[in-house]
Amino acid sequence: METVKSMTKFSLVKELNAVPNLSKSVRDKIIKNVINDQSIFQSLIEIAFDYNNEISIKACSILETTCEKRIDWLAFNLNYFIENLYKVKDESAIRSLAKICNLMMQDYDSKFDSPIKLIITNDQVSQLIETNFDWLLSNHKVSIKADAMEALYYLGNKISWIHYELKMILEKNLDDESPGYVSRAKKILEAISKNQAA
Repeated sequence: METVKSMTKFSLVKELNAVPNLSKSVRDKIIKNVINDQSIFQSLIEIAFDYNNEISIKACSILETTCEKRIDWLAFNLNYFIENLYKVKDESAIRSLAKICNLMMQDYDSKFDSPIKLIITNDQVSQLIETNFDWLLSNHKVSIKADAMEALYYLGNKISWIHYELKMILEKNLDDESPGYVSRAKKILEAISKNQAA
């Protein structure tokens, strides 16, 4: 009987180092390994936040796609994830992390119970609010700002003052930002207006 060889943190690092750029096939293979063995997820997060290591950007990308499939797994590493968000400086890594925050806040705002909703603390929510406002107000690419504004919108469904602040910022920036930013901002402003009317 053949045993299935499980991936370790070392073998994950080795896989990420083996390729200069993550092709779709390599990416899919690593994601499949992570999805099939949840124990690798913790290692993936640790590698993603190893900012002095060039493979951390690749790990962030893998983490993003894994979280799209299993955002609930992040609940068990929530403290580590949130405490390290602000330390990441690479734009590509931040893009992936902003997307993960957006997914996490969609889950948090859901009407259904979830591990994230059950585990997240008020302090962690405050850190996420601060980080996402920082991403929105800083000089980042549109994709990061778009995910930040969307995450803040979902948080604002639970914490009302966020919608007020977010609306002010978005309306103020409509004339100065790119078409992509404006498009997403208008959708968020429309959603906030609908919430306030309800």
